[in-house]
Amino acid sequence: MFNLVHESIWVASHMTFTKHFALSGNIGDIVAKDDAQMSTAHLLGMLTGVGVIALSHEPIYLFGAFTLLTPINIWSTIKMLHAAEFEVLNQAKLTLLSRTFIDTGKAVDYKELKPREIGFGEWIKPGTQGTIRLKLGSSAEKSFNSVGTMQVLLHDDIESPNVIQSILHATKFHDTLEKDNIHKETNWSGYLTALDDSLIWTKQNISNFEKSLNDKGWQSETVYWNDGGVRLSWEGHPSLNQVEQNNPL
Repeated sequence: MFNLVHESIWVASHMTFTKHFALSGNIGDIVAKDDAQMSTAHLLGMLTGVGVIALSHEPIYLFGAFTLLTPINIWSTIKMLHAAEFEVLNQAKLTLLSRTFIDTGKAVDYKELKPREIGFGEWIKPGTQGTIRLKLGSSAEKSFNSVGTMQVLLHDDIESPNVIQSILHATKFHDTLEKDNIHKETNWSGYLTALDDSLIWTKQNISNFEKSLNDKGWQSETVYWNDGGVRLSWEGHPSLNQVEQNNPL
């Protein structure tokens, strides 16, 4: 069972790694080299295993070797993953990069961002200053009732550039509310004004933000985020205007 779980995870992650390193579109060349290296590693592993077993067949020896080698294997795998640098944008990275851009007017690269992350870059380190609680793909009802978390509504034709803009907008909107001490329960008009002002600022600065991301080597074509799974449609969206132009009748 565990082997099947490993295979399912390995196939998905292997394809992601391959696409990441195929900067010139040379996927076939990378796959061939990867398979050759993996076959060599498996062969060396089998030879090492045979050599260890040949020394003794005593249960205490075999269990001792397993107990010693397993932590070394896990440690080596973790170190390998930490050594790999993937400039792929996810929700945590975009939240931190948005914060940095709002504060300094520029983004930072992978190495500068890493101290503020935990795990493999999937989470923000607890206590990091200026970060916000963010939920993408929420329903309208949950958004209106939410307290303390920035709820982002996603249109049904959402794409990666829209996610980048929405996270930058949510961060700026949060800053405006905090700065002016605005609460929607007591100052709804001020809340809407802050929403409009932060949107205007976002539209004025999104191109500079995207350029700064590209200059620092971030791959902005694809973005991964923790999705609530809800998509909405609303009046005035550019996609509806495009449909009306294409179908005037």
